[in-house]
Amino acid sequence: MIRTLLITLLLCFSVSAHAQEQAEDYEQALLQTISDIQQSNHEQALTDTRKFLQQYPTSKVAQLLLADLIMANAGVLSSIGSGISAEPELNDLTFEIRQRLSHQSTPALQGLLPDNIIQLSEHQDYVIVIDQTESRLYVYRNQQGTPILETSYFVTIGLKGSGKEKSGDQKTPVGVYHVTRHIEGKKLPDLYGKGAFPVNYPNSWDIRKNRSGDGIWLHGTPSYTYNRAPWASDGCMVVSNEDFLEISRYIDPAQHTTIINTHKINWITADAWREQQMMMRQTLDHWISDWESNNIENYMRNYSEPDFISNGKNYREWETYKRRVNRNRKNIDIEYSNLNIFKYPGERDLVLMQYDQTYSSSNLNTDSPKELYWQKQDSRWKIVYEGTRKPGNYRTSRARN
Repeated sequence: MIRTLLITLLLCFSVSAHAQEQAEDYEQALLQTISDIQQSNHEQALTDTRKFLQQYPTSKVAQLLLADLIMANAGVLSSIGSGISAEPELNDLTFEIRQRLSHQSTPALQGLLPDNIIQLSEHQDYVIVIDQTESRLYVYRNQQGTPILETSYFVTIGLKGSGKEKSGDQKTPVGVYHVTRHIEGKKLPDLYGKGAFPVNYPNSWDIRKNRSGDGIWLHGTPSYTYNRAPWASDGCMVVSNEDFLEISRYIDPAQHTTIINTHKINWITADAWREQQMMMRQTLDHWISDWESNNIENYMRNYSEPDFISNGKNYREWETYKRRVNRNRKNIDIEYSNLNIFKYPGERDLVLMQYDQTYSSSNLNTDSPKELYWQKQDSRWKIVYEGTRKPGNYRTSRARN
């Protein structure tokens, strides 16, 4: 019988190799081996692990399992991982196993939805949501505005965890971002694997919060290892090369595919999701109605007096500006399309709306991509930031691997 901390850890979970319909072959094979160990079928586990390593020779988790199984069968295993010498990696490897096992009971597989996705534009085919606490990247397909779970993958984040605040802090940002471009693997050092998708960190909200740093990418893994530990990058989101190639099918830089980085996903029912969507759509429509009325008092009630800012203007300066430009305007009409609405992670009751706006009046007609940040204050949603969305405005910089 194997008496190691690793096996004790594994036995804390109920695992079936067939429970994860969404899993990739790598994860299915790994969980099958663990299932054999749980059932004390050590000979089969040893056979499975050897086959597993033939297919995935750079998997450090599989190397750890093989070493422990061999030493246990020889009767000389004294402690976890004594079959290998890389002692500093042991906690990372057992943590990775724990993360993969815990995914078997994720609410995503029970039909619940991440509350961060409120509304998806018809031009947004897929959206990616990353749960940094669970080391999981979820791909959701846009089915006529409803997010449908497509698949999920194990993901690595920053060595110091989540919530990036400054350059060099080795943390992965929490927020709503979009892919800006694709970089082929052959144009990158081996460290970045099969390719990379840079994202627009810092975004408008990060800049407002005085967050610094750049070079945040979603990218692959170096050739010497199958995947990296759950917390191992300098701030980037890292997946295995096989998974990166799969994920690439769901990302379109031309559509500015959204990546929502959460510390931990809050899961809600489909009914709660629909109620949340209806509330935020009504909030947007009410603001537009007040704008079209050209009643400045009603219009400004939609803005947060203590917190609003736009293009360097605070609440009072914005009010003065709007009174001046709207003085001689009549027949104001606002139309919007391609609406995305996201509950912004890491902040209290903050919602981001992105859309294409068509404005027409008696003396001005314009089209512009807009973004609004709404925050709930005293039971009412108020705009705290308004700006023009610039999807192509990103910094070209080296990744924080």
